[in-house]
Amino acid sequence: MDQEGISLEKIRKILQEKLSKDMSYKTGRTIGSMCTYPHEIGIELFTRYIDKNMGDYNLFPGTREIESEVIESMGRLLHCEGCGGVITTGGTEANLIALWAYREKTGKSKVILPETSHVSLFKAMDILKLRGEVISVNEERKVVTREVIKSIDDDTCCIVAIAGTTELGIIDPIAEISEIAMEKGIFLHVDAAFGGFVIPFLRELGYRVPDFDFSLKGVSSITVDPHKMGLSPIPAGGILFRDPNIPEKIRYRVEYLAGGETEQMTLVGTRSGGAVIGVWGVMKALGRNGYRKIVKRCMENTLYLKKRLEEMEGVEIVTEPTMNILGIRVKEPASVVKRMRMKGWAIARFTTHLRIVITPAVKREIIDSFLKDLKEVVNASR
Repeated sequence: MDQEGISLEKIRKILQEKLSKDMSYKTGRTIGSMCTYPHEIGIELFTRYIDKNMGDYNLFPGTREIESEVIESMGRLLHCEGCGGVITTGGTEANLIALWAYREKTGKSKVILPETSHVSLFKAMDILKLRGEVISVNEERKVVTREVIKSIDDDTCCIVAIAGTTELGIIDPIAEISEIAMEKGIFLHVDAAFGGFVIPFLRELGYRVPDFDFSLKGVSSITVDPHKMGLSPIPAGGILFRDPNIPEKIRYRVEYLAGGETEQMTLVGTRSGGAVIGVWGVMKALGRNGYRKIVKRCMENTLYLKKRLEEMEGVEIVTEPTMNILGIRVKEPASVVKRMRMKGWAIARFTTHLRIVITPAVKREIIDSFLKDLKEVVNASR
């Protein structure tokens, strides 16, 4: 920090130069990312109400009411009336809160989870000193339920299932796992960080997708991220509990705040009220019909991309897309990713494949441009 400040004009010039290196979700060229550019109403509300702090919610009772409305609305979307929850910094914090709540509620320390779980769940277990038993997946990349049953013991606090895996957007057989959880009396947490704002609308559009949410009686909690396909500004994750009392043992009383005594169940103390209002505004602006139209367009573009890729030599589709995520196999994947980045594309690389995510920013003309560059790069790698 310098002794004297500099002009706003100079600040803008410096930032323009430095940030020219960054990519933007707005362009659609970050085609491997699950995040997308937020809806304009979310941006407006987030910036307008930037000072709201949900960590001291008694100073902002109106914002707290809005958060309750958001949780209620997300709960209804996922077939739960009267669920509890909060808007978090993202799916990582949401998953951690779920495992934390179940550890404290049960006094047990083992978590059963699929090998396709997001890294945030492994981070959470590390932080919370939980024991994880990782379950293998079948050729469809879905968790093997018989392995779940075999792994349950007296120290198991919860089972985790995924509704929209990070690698391919696969949905685990959650209905079967729900039955197992109910029979054994074990909590079931569903990580639907990406799928939570996709799968309900796919069903409304007539796509065949399995049950995954609170319509299954064994599902205890769900992670869902409004800042992904919910089109809300970052940071905006979410954790929903069927029973609002489940997290009672992780609620901390904070007495010293200016607004008076509060209770917090999040990892962070200070939480963005602007993000909460942004989520509320986007959900109000779009409604179910708006989200349905967005998901419809994304799926149509995904299937268009799949069809075009099937016609391309040197590219293999990993599996039929469950949602707006495609996996492809190519020769020399690291080289392909590097060369595509040089052409201005950001693709996600996994051990066995590359991932493409068709977010709302990825328009048809963007796909055509991507295909042109990919064909050139793949041919050069053969």
